[in-house]
Formats: sequence, structure tokens, C-alpha cells
Amino acid sequence: MIGSGRLSMKNLESLFNPKSIAVVGATEGRLKWGSNVLTNILDGGFRGPVYPVSSSRDTVYGLKAYKTLQEIPGPVDLIYVATPANTVMDVLQECVEKDVHNAVIISSGFSEAGGEGVRHEKEMVDFAQKHGINIVGPNTMGMSNINCALNGTGAHPRPKPGRISIIAQSGNVGNQIMLWAEIEGFGISKFVGSGNEAVLKVEDYLDYFNDDDDTSVILIYLEGVDDGRKFIDIAKNTSLKKPVIALKAGRTAGGSRAAQSHTGAMAGSFQIFESVMKQTGIMIAMNPTELLELSAAFDSYPLPKGNRVGIVTLGGGWGVITADECEERGLVLPPLPEDIKKKFDEKLPPFWSRANPVDLVGQPDAGLFKESIELMVASEEFDAIIVLGLIGSAPFGIRPVQAAHRLGYIPAEELKIFEEGARVVDYFILDAIMTLMDKYHKPIYPVSLAAFPEDKIVHAREGSPYKVIVYQTPEMAVLCLSKQYLYSKYIQMRGNGRYKPPAAMATK
Repeated sequence: MIGSGRLSMKNLESLFNPKSIAVVGATEGRLKWGSNVLTNILDGGFRGPVYPVSSSRDTVYGLKAYKTLQEIPGPVDLIYVATPANTVMDVLQECVEKDVHNAVIISSGFSEAGGEGVRHEKEMVDFAQKHGINIVGPNTMGMSNINCALNGTGAHPRPKPGRISIIAQSGNVGNQIMLWAEIEGFGISKFVGSGNEAVLKVEDYLDYFNDDDDTSVILIYLEGVDDGRKFIDIAKNTSLKKPVIALKAGRTAGGSRAAQSHTGAMAGSFQIFESVMKQTGIMIAMNPTELLELSAAFDSYPLPKGNRVGIVTLGGGWGVITADECEERGLVLPPLPEDIKKKFDEKLPPFWSRANPVDLVGQPDAGLFKESIELMVASEEFDAIIVLGLIGSAPFGIRPVQAAHRLGYIPAEELKIFEEGARVVDYFILDAIMTLMDKYHKPIYPVSLAAFPEDKIVHAREGSPYKVIVYQTPEMAVLCLSKQYLYSKYIQMRGNGRYKPPAAMATK
């Protein structure tokens, strides 16, 4: 960490929101870091000037190249360094002369390599502290701010702008998470691969994201922490204001050894880590899929006020499976109130379940689907609703019609009408869920047991603070809801009103 005490917001603001960028070691060489980072920044549409710095080229990708930072005519807020480790100190000296205070050092060969690399890194830290230079890395895949069109990593994921910010002690893992976010439609605010954390540590980024208005959920891939007490203090402060989800690598002896060889991190005991995280309010993910799914759920849904769940299902078996999942994760299924039973008696065949889960016994009626969800979510007996099989039921029902068409019994025009109608049903239900969450401020988790409408997983609507995620499995929906409940319980006990729900966040 630079200097003593907390890093100033001004310093990290210029790091994450630079007005101008230089790439030192810029090249057109295929698969070279100086090419990968530069093309990502240019292709990503960064709105400020970008200056290639190259000792051997006059132009790089059509831009005038400069031999040194000092030759650049305008100010430079941030540099990316992709030169050999033994040249980095010369670059940092140029930073002092050019008045550059932020550097993302892609270069490897420092403490993670041992030997001489440890000495190089120590020299870098001493120099940065003396001259007030923020350093991301070294040995990092880069840093991005999607909301200001800064795509500054060696990989080229293109997630849409959003409110989830990522701190990753593995750039490869972090970039893969951003790629998954792109594929599944989850919005990302900022990403930083912290690398060796020679100067800026994971807790410094966590502290910054705590006060960042563009961040509503923080996601961390963690291998180890140098200053455990400082991390805990900042984590406690942050999780009272916004959700933090952490994936702790190095949970086993083999994983711990791998973490140390990867970034030099000391992974420590997972049992101790798990116990400490419960005290800080940080939610733990057990794998990368959970990490992304949980962060998206916290970014999309209102928090449940309690653990009482109502289930509406198109088929009874999935309701039983989901009930088991709920109870195993600390969620309860209250009995169905008598007034709701009477209302369902008027709408369903006499052999319906008359219990929670509510089994709609396969009734193919979109209007009934909407009424059923509202009956449950409007009840004071339920804090959250899980909806099984309603999304995707119409496309699934199209398959027999498609089969008849392939056999030559239904013309293409008639098949098209059926297919368009199926999409309308799915979007009708999604729109109903959005409307009901806006009205009741309770989470409604839909699980598709057949297909997604146009294969999109995240659905948003202009003017709504919430989003709907269509889950592929009931177990993932229950996991996300259970973590939301645990966080809600933590906030109610310790939050003192600091937590900002999605409704209070600026919609991006």
C-alpha cells in the first residue's frame, strides 16, 4: 500500500477512470501482451487518447508511437506496462518524470518467480511508495472499467456495462468469469486482476469499490491475504453497505501449494477463512459458477425479509425436489393459507395439491400462471417465491407440433404461428414477474425446465431496479435465494440502514 493509512479516493479514481492511457511495450506482434492489451483498449472504444510507447516502431496499429513517456505531448493518467521485468524500473522512473501516478504492470518474472524476481519486486514497491505511484500487479492480466469503455486486459471479453465489480487474484479466472458474464448477459462494472499485489492489495480494491457508485455487488476470487486484520476490517465495513461474494481458492493442501506457486500467496486454512467470513458478512461461493450466479442474483433481486418460501410448479415432482433443496439450505415452506387455497380451488382441477408447493397439474394457461404467482407473492406468509416450469413450458409444448411438421402434417405457416405464440407466453410471464417484484419488492425466482426464450438468461425492463434471471436448475435458484436470505439476516442484525437495495441504486 502506498504511504500510510487509507489510499485517497482521488488516487484510485484516476486509476479506474483515466482520461488518457499509454501502453508501454506496444507492438503489432501476434499474441504479444503489448499487442493484446492495446488492441483491446482500441477495439473496446476507450474515449480518451491512447499512446503506444515502443522503442522500435514509429506507428502501432495506425497510431503514432513514442520512444518514451516523456515524448508524449499530452498528460497521461494511466500506463499499461508489457516489457521485460528488468526494464520496469526504468519505466517507473519515466512515470516520475512524466507525472504519471497509475501503472498496470502486466510483466511477470517478479516474486512469483522467486530469486532475483523477489528483489525486483521489493525495489518496485520501495520506489512506488516513495513517489506515490499506484501499481496494479505485477504479473497481472490487466484492469478494466466497462462503464467507461476501458477494456484493459490481455484477453478480450466483452460483457455489457453493469454493476458487478470483480477483484481476482488470478487474471485468467477473472477474465473467464467476465467471458461467462458476456455469454449469460450479466453486466460488469469494473475488473481488476490484482496479480502479485506488490503495492495495491485486494483490500485496497475492496475499500474503493465500497464507495464506488457504479458498483452494487463485489465479487472476489481470493488465493491469500497478507494483512488479515486490515482485510477483515474493510470487509466488515463494505459488506454492511453492499454484498460481497468470495471464492476462496487453496482450500486443500494441494490447492494451497498451487496458490503459492501462482502468485506467491499464502492461502491459509479454509476453515478459519470460512469462520471469519461469516463474521464479516461476506458470502462464500464454492466454485466459479456459484461466484458468478450469486453476484448476478444479488445484483438482480430484492432481498427477502425472511426465509419463508412459496413454490408454484407446473409439475409435482419438481416441487418436491425444490422443497428438499430449500429445507436443506435453511429455507422453510409455510403451509398454504386457507384463503389462498380457496382461490386456487376456483381455478384448478379438484385433484390439485392444496399445499405449498402449489402444483398447477400441468394446466397450459398463461393467465393462470400470472394469477398463481401473484396470489403467492401478495401473501404475507411468504418472503420469496420460486416458480418452476412456467418459463419454457410453451416452447417445450411446441415440440410435438414441430414433429408433426417434420412428418408433413402441419404446414410451415401454422408452425410459425405456434412458435411465435410460445415466445409471447414466455415474455408475458417474465413481464408479469417484473411487475410483481416492482409492486411487492420480493424476489421471484423462475426456473425453466425446458428452454429459455431466445436463449437469454437475464431480463431487465426500463425503469425497474430489478432484473429477472431464468435459472436452469432449481438447486441453483435455491442456493442463490438462501445466500440472499443469509445476507438479509446479517444486514438486519448489523446493517444500521447502510445497505442500499437495488431500488436505491442508480439504474445503469
